[in-house]
Amino acid sequence: MITFTEELRFYHWGKSSSTAESHSGLDMRGEVLLLTRNVRVVGNDTDTWGAQIVVSDSIELDGTLRTGHLTLDSVECYNCSQRSTRKSGIRIENAKLGHHVVKNSVVWGGEGWSFSI
Repeated sequence: MITFTEELRFYHWGKSSSTAESHSGLDMRGEVLLLTRNVRVVGNDTDTWGAQIVVSDSIELDGTLRTGHLTLDSVECYNCSQRSTRKSGIRIENAKLGHHVVKNSVVWGGEGWSFSI
């Protein structure tokens, strides 16, 4: 049993049994994985450009290899991408050497691709 001390900010509907019989076979129950997200990345809405999280490997001018690593856990990315381009909200580009993990996170509300590798 969960008791909330504050009113919920987002809509959620759930039912203990399937709704398939009353909705032509469609089970409309939902689950909530996260009740809160610790980090929110919110893109600015200027000329349909949003925020972007980009990870890549690179070589410095002195020859030093920089390896890109990405770990996102419990992150909400809103309005993150750019319309009519391949510039997604989360982009792993030429990052072949590092370890990447995206879990318990959501990318939504952008005008382009949410995620690309």
